[in-house]
Amino acid sequence: MYTTKFLLTNLNCAACGKVSQMKLGKIPGVASIHLEQNGNEAKGELEADRDITTEELQQALAGTDYNVQAV
Repeated sequence: MYTTKFLLTNLNCAACGKVSQMKLGKIPGVASIHLEQNGNEAKGELEADRDITTEELQQALAGTDYNVQAV
């Protein structure tokens, strides 16, 4: 398993965390996602059967106001 750690910003409410988790979960190979939301940002950890790039995370969140950064 591969682990990808990231930071999400521009989350306005708890529902934003749920939406981003749902969108990231659609990336092929993703097994699980854990988000720890604190205010308008969340620390995330994604487990997958392959290496997931920051670009893939950004593509999965395209069309939203959420920003993702590798940590």
